[in-house]
Formats: sequence, structure tokens, C-alpha cells
Amino acid sequence: MVEFGPVQMVAIGFPDPHKLKGDLLKELLALSEKKYIRLIGLLGVVKDANGLIESVQITELSDADRKRLGAAVGALIGLGAARGKGAVAGAKAGAAAMSKEFGLNHKQIREIARDIPNGSAAGFLLIEHLWAKNLKEIALAQDGIMLANGFITPDSLMALGSELAEGVKAAEKLSQA
Repeated sequence: MVEFGPVQMVAIGFPDPHKLKGDLLKELLALSEKKYIRLIGLLGVVKDANGLIESVQITELSDADRKRLGAAVGALIGLGAARGKGAVAGAKAGAAAMSKEFGLNHKQIREIARDIPNGSAAGFLLIEHLWAKNLKEIALAQDGIMLANGFITPDSLMALGSELAEGVKAAEKLSQA
């Protein structure tokens, strides 16, 4: 049985933090309540006009789940770094790290906030897609391998249109030569 569903990281910037009314958090919690997602971690950072930082961190992981996730992540990193022995060492290190206090410390949050403009905010989410957990299990049972993954955004479609337009212009120049 697959322990965790697919995990996704999302970062969202908010140029005007005064427009934040809690609706996004309410929606995330509603999706969690319906068991579509689970918040592995949420970090919200607000940086006022003077550069003062306020932050909030949330997780829905139990202590046991944090330890299991830490072991899984550590094992995969260790496997990539040093094969079997690395996986064992990574699992132990990951479980130990996640059994401590969850989240980022003040210094880490300050480092992240350094790149956030004064007078704005950002949200960083680590989401487990519970709705896809069974799909992942079936794919793995059939030796499925993830080949690609991503979101198609309005910006990516506009960039594609721009690239296509450049290609058409280049083709027209070649045909006129």
C-alpha cells in the first residue's frame, strides 16, 4: 500500500496583503476536510512596509506521519546520493529530523522573507494529493514511471503563443529568402 499520495509544492505571492481575508485558507481546509488534500506544510509570510515579518505555519501531519514522511524523503535522497547504504542512513536522518519540531525556524523564515518585497505577502504550501493516492498505487503496481508533471498556466500558454509567433516569423523570413 502506498504510504503517501503525490506531493506538490506551491508558492503564491500577494502584492497587497490587505486583500487577504482568509478565503484561501478556508478553501484549503475545506479540501482537506473532504479528503482531497492534506496540508503537509503551510507557511504564510507577511512583510510590512518597514520590512517587519510576521509568519504562520500549519501542518496536518501527526507526529507519526511526520516521522514516516521524513524517513521516506530521507531514504529517497540517500538512495540517490549513495544507493542502498545511503537510503538506510537517509531514512534514519529524515525520521530523526522530522521527529523534532516541525516547520522552519526564525532564521529560515527570515531568509525566505528576504526575497519578498516590503509591503507584500507570500504563501508556501506543501500539499499531499489524497485524491490521487489510489491512482499512484495502481500505476506503481503496473511498474508505471512518472515521465512528466506540471501545471498548464495562463502564463505558460502566453509564452507558448509568443514562441509560436517567433517561429512563424522565422519561417516567413526563410521562405522569402
